[in-house]
Amino acid sequence: MASSSQSAEEVQNAKLWSKSTHTPVPSQNNVSKAHASLLPSWDLNKIEVRMNSLEGLSNGWRSLLDQVKARFEKKYGKIATLMRVKVKIPALKAMLSVWNPKYGVFSFNDIDTVPTMEEYQALLEIPYSTQNRIYLHLEHRQTWKRLTHLLGIPSEEAKSKETVKGNTHGWYWTYLEKRLDQCLQEEQWDQASVALALGIYGLILFPGPLGIITYSTVEVFWAVERQGVNPILAILAETLLTLTYCRQQGKGSIKCCSQLLYLWIISHICPVETKGLTWYLDQPPIEKMTRLMISPKNEQQWREQILSFNSHDYCWRKLWASGQSVLINTGGNQSVSLIGVTGYTSYTPALVMRQFGSTQSIIDIEEYHQGHFYHELKEEEGLKMARRSSENISLMERSPKGPSATRDYLEWRVGGPEHSSCRIQDATLA
Repeated sequence: MASSSQSAEEVQNAKLWSKSTHTPVPSQNNVSKAHASLLPSWDLNKIEVRMNSLEGLSNGWRSLLDQVKARFEKKYGKIATLMRVKVKIPALKAMLSVWNPKYGVFSFNDIDTVPTMEEYQALLEIPYSTQNRIYLHLEHRQTWKRLTHLLGIPSEEAKSKETVKGNTHGWYWTYLEKRLDQCLQEEQWDQASVALALGIYGLILFPGPLGIITYSTVEVFWAVERQGVNPILAILAETLLTLTYCRQQGKGSIKCCSQLLYLWIISHICPVETKGLTWYLDQPPIEKMTRLMISPKNEQQWREQILSFNSHDYCWRKLWASGQSVLINTGGNQSVSLIGVTGYTSYTPALVMRQFGSTQSIIDIEEYHQGHFYHELKEEEGLKMARRSSENISLMERSPKGPSATRDYLEWRVGGPEHSSCRIQDATLA
């Protein structure tokens, strides 16, 4: 994901690279010198995972009455549970080492896998009325007015408390937290819930510079609060953008909802610890996952665990995410358009059909395209196309048969030298 210090030229180069000629998805084995020249040499010591302090949010949540908490979850989903997730940072770094920016998937051995909208939705249970009512990233205009309407603070005060860090505008959470505390003390429960939800959106779901609730966060939260949009695709967009940015640059900070990404990772590569989550639904999966005992590992040990899987024993689908139809594409393309708060990308469910319990076959490589750009580059035409594509969605019912793959796909996926040009360079691990 583009940081505020990243030059427009560097971001443009990354964007152009992402539009290069595509070839079949690679194996992690036998790294190709040709592809290594496209990706920088790197080591995971240059990757940061910086996370906000959540003490104030946690205290605010504990101060809510039980009936207020119930109303909060009915309105916003299980987002407050993310405050209790203890992220194992080495797991994120190790998973990043197998990220394939060319196709937007984690690619290792004979496996291609990626977080999907349906899995994130099943974990967070964010209510929405229409599947394609999504965040569109409209131009920010007087965002401070939205903040005043949301939190009931004086306009002049909101304007005077704005802060700028690099190219990012927003408000320090320490300032907004005072409004939360005031609402709690005065037992203004509805207003306190809004302030708490905004804090979760800014510090967890869409984190910017540490401790700052950005303009973009206020805009996406306004769209959720007042327009009923579903933020899941925007959360997913930020995840894929930051993974691609860090992988292409060989350095950087993972800026996305790390808690949600971590839960997705362990749900697929920790089968022993998460086995009970698959079959027993006496409470939401995310509640159980916050109490899982995951043994500590360093990056190398996590990587070894990741690479120990093949397509026969990988945890392809989670039954707690099996009740939904699948958003398979938008705009009649092979991919789903994803508009985030910092940029645009897409992901291709057709590459991970086994996660939906379906049969994986070869996608149409001639028609495949996975570009991305950052909003700071003012790609208005690209944004217009993405917005239009979201108006035309295609859904697929899940298959009851279980994950499988065609013989042609398996031969293509792990094929010979003609498929090696996009194999990924290994990272140096601490």
